[in-house]
Amino acid sequence: MTIDDIFQQYFELKKSKWAKHTLKSNLSSYNNHIYPNIGQSDIDTLNFIDYQKLANKLLERPLSPKTVGNIFIIVTGIVKFAIKTDIYLGKDYVQFVELPSYDNKQYFTLSVAFQKRYIRALMTFNEPVYKDIFFFLLHGRRLGEVLCLEWEFLDLEQGLMYLPAQKNKSRKNLVFELTNRQIKILKSYKSEAYKKQGNAYLKGYVFINPSTGTRYKDVRKAFERLLDRNTLPKIRIHDIRHLLGTYLVNELNTPIEHVSHLLGHSSVQVTQRYVNQKPSNARKAMDSIFSSIKDDVDIAHL
Repeated sequence: MTIDDIFQQYFELKKSKWAKHTLKSNLSSYNNHIYPNIGQSDIDTLNFIDYQKLANKLLERPLSPKTVGNIFIIVTGIVKFAIKTDIYLGKDYVQFVELPSYDNKQYFTLSVAFQKRYIRALMTFNEPVYKDIFFFLLHGRRLGEVLCLEWEFLDLEQGLMYLPAQKNKSRKNLVFELTNRQIKILKSYKSEAYKKQGNAYLKGYVFINPSTGTRYKDVRKAFERLLDRNTLPKIRIHDIRHLLGTYLVNELNTPIEHVSHLLGHSSVQVTQRYVNQKPSNARKAMDSIFSSIKDDVDIAHL
């Protein structure tokens, strides 16, 4: 069977388990990078050299090592699926493919003063609906989680927001306690939703575009206006999460476990990417060692 034949079966089994953004990303990676190169190849004819050549070709385009690594996660899935279903009885050559190592650490390099300016701008933006969407982003939620927030996943009496595993990137059922301002915002939207739906059990999305009557699809232009009005350097909307992680961990010394839950990470190891290793830390560590034994040793003669 060809790689494409196998992918079609693999995709049918996986598509209901993948989040929408993962589904879209995986299809794009397959159609743009995997199918044109090995899609029509019989899996029995491919060996380590073929897979390594594919990796090398993608790196030479050039795609980043991280992007190529993500593409090969799909290739790995296809091959493992073929092995599990006895479509392919050969070796798993993909596991031997070598890719350049890359730094997976998240760096938010703007000064603390600028970080505070971004946070202040997000808190004070005054355009209707957009201001509330941005305020929810400031609580660590991903843009898709906010734009797709539905009433059935909110409990305003308990002050809780639920994110089912199939609707978040960590693939776990998550629960977040709402802040007082979030509850106030949601209650105002709830009142309007009651008037429109005339039903005690609200359905549908929370943030509705008044022009289309449907949920917001894109808020980038509003975000650009926010940055322009506050004379802030351009960043992506997703960088708000990086800003929060960096600021909470490095400036407010918030326990990393708390930050991990706030951002909805699958593990604390993911949150560790936001820890900045300051050069002064090593000096402080040694000073603390010397200080602890200064009564026993004449440090001046060391």
